Order: sequence, then structure tokens, then C-alpha cells
Amino acid sequence: MTKFTPHSSAMDRTRDLLRPPFRDDIQVTERGYGDLLGEVEPPTYRIVQRLMRTELYSGTYQLGRKAMRRSVEVASQRGTDDRSRIVASLRLVPGATVIDVGCGPGNFTGLFGTAAGEQGLAIGVDASHQMLRVASADNAAANVAYLRADAENLPFAEYVADGVACLAALYLINDPFRTLDEIARVLKPGGHVVILTSLAPGGGRHSFYSKAVEGISGCRMFGRDEIVDHLRKYGFVDVDQHTGGWAQTVVGTKPH
Repeated sequence: MTKFTPHSSAMDRTRDLLRPPFRDDIQVTERGYGDLLGEVEPPTYRIVQRLMRTELYSGTYQLGRKAMRRSVEVASQRGTDDRSRIVASLRLVPGATVIDVGCGPGNFTGLFGTAAGEQGLAIGVDASHQMLRVASADNAAANVAYLRADAENLPFAEYVADGVACLAALYLINDPFRTLDEIARVLKPGGHVVILTSLAPGGGRHSFYSKAVEGISGCRMFGRDEIVDHLRKYGFVDVDQHTGGWAQTVVGTKPH
């Protein structure tokens, strides 16, 4: 579990989980989130990526997030609230550490913090100053921290997280499979992952229709087996996938 003392802040506890040289390079901004990128802006190849770094997009981001969550609710064919289901899929216990990759405005990061309890730790990671400003203002808590960092090169040491989530973000990352590699690296044996991302129309990414959707939306569309197969490459067990519309939710457990 995360090192914890009654007087340690969420950011101090987060710093303990970083690997060199990140541990010494972190700068805490006036908004309270840690910045590991400084003046460096990760390259953007998609219009949507550039929009996410504007104040306008961060203010309207909730609409797209709600639409994606609705797609997942249809995919699950269950009546339970999709947010509760996603949180439950990580099987967090009091004192757990969870990392939210591509956290956006921190909606789920805050929920993960609640599930992990006051001695747990939820860390939201995003590359956008604008998103993290919203997250720090709207979804802050004593056991929640935010980091500006690169999802393709997560700053954490190996085996530090009991759970990792990447929700409605993987399709915006330049090299999404590098991010999945990083998620596998930072998860503890027995830790759980939940991925919410796009699904190519018809399940096949290379069809004309899928390519057209990618071109119009600016988001990568994943084939039906791509995420599942990548997790299984690392030996993940209990891999489960729910699909519906253009969305898929994949959960799995890292082997002991």
C-alpha cells in the first residue's frame, strides 16, 4: 500500500511513488497539481488533442464524456449506474492506490478516492493544464492528487498501483499500446485495470467505414480484439469485455 502518515499530503505520498528522475523534477503549481512536463508539450497529431488544451474544450468536455458513458451503459445491458460499475470493476479496498490515466477534469479520480478511503490514494494523470485546473478545482480531496505527465511514459515506479483506469482517453493518445505497456508495468501483481475506449464500427478497424469515422472524429477506433489481446499478451486474467455502439469497456487482472 501507499506509504501513509497522518501528516503526509496526497502530493507527498504521490512523490514517494515516482521513479527517478521524476521524483526530483516534480513542480507543484499554484493550482495544486504536480507538473512533470514543464514547458514541454507532448506532440499532438489529432485536432481533438489540440482542442483539449484549450479553455473552450475543457469547459464543454463533460458533454462528450456523458455520451461515451451512455454508450457503455448500453453495452453492459445492466440497469446499474455505469459510474458505480466502473469503480467497482477495480475492486478497490480501503488504503488502495489507484491511477487514473487521462483523467481529464477528474470526475472519476474523485470517485476512486472515495472508494479507496482516507488512507488510500487516487492520482489523476493528464497532459493538459486546462483539464488539470478544472480537476483541481472541482474534484479535489485530501487523498486525491493530480499530475501533468505523459501517458506513454508514466512517471511511476513499477508495481505501485492496486488499480489503473483509462477512461475515454486511450483513443486520443498517440501510441495507445505504449500506454497499455506502462499500465501493465505500474500495476501490482493481482491489480486490476479498466479501459473505456472506442470500438470500430463492425469491430474491424481497417474497414472504409472505420477509417471514415476516424477521419471525421479525430479519434482512433480500436478493433474488437486489440485491447483484449494486448492485455492477454501480459498474461492478464479474468479479461472481460462489454461492447455497445462505438464503445467498449475492458477489465482485467494482472497475474500474481
